[in-house]
Amino acid sequence: MKWKAILLASLLLFAVPMYEKSRANVVKPTLQGEIVNVTVMEVWEMLNNEEDGKETVVDVRTFSEYFNERIATPHIYDKPILYPLQFIEIPFFAKLFIILFEGKKVILYCRTAHRSYIAANILISQGWQGKIYNMVGGITAWKEAGLPTVKKFGFGR
Repeated sequence: MKWKAILLASLLLFAVPMYEKSRANVVKPTLQGEIVNVTVMEVWEMLNNEEDGKETVVDVRTFSEYFNERIATPHIYDKPILYPLQFIEIPFFAKLFIILFEGKKVILYCRTAHRSYIAANILISQGWQGKIYNMVGGITAWKEAGLPTVKKFGFGR
């Protein structure tokens, strides 16, 4: 019994310094994500301006809402991608979103900007770094501004 106590004590003596060293080497990321609220007109201008790079528009509504009607964008390469908030709420899919869209200019939208704001906060909490754009007013404000939408399998304006 005595030898077990000596063995346990010696293991603790060696383990504590190694544990403290491993904790000291942990580096927190210096960048943190930022939510930038943009109006529908600012989004339209961003999508029309090809000089500042291309934006990725992400619709966080449900499949049926997306299929029923979504925003129409000026180019074939910036069509809205469906990535529902229900997926983003699952940590695995939030991390997958970050991997897929890392380094891209992402604009989130929903019906009124409530779900897209929630999605942006979840993504930041899961490690999104840099800016993520939230379209204020969502597709409701988009339609009120007279901007084009697409229904069903539509691809254009």
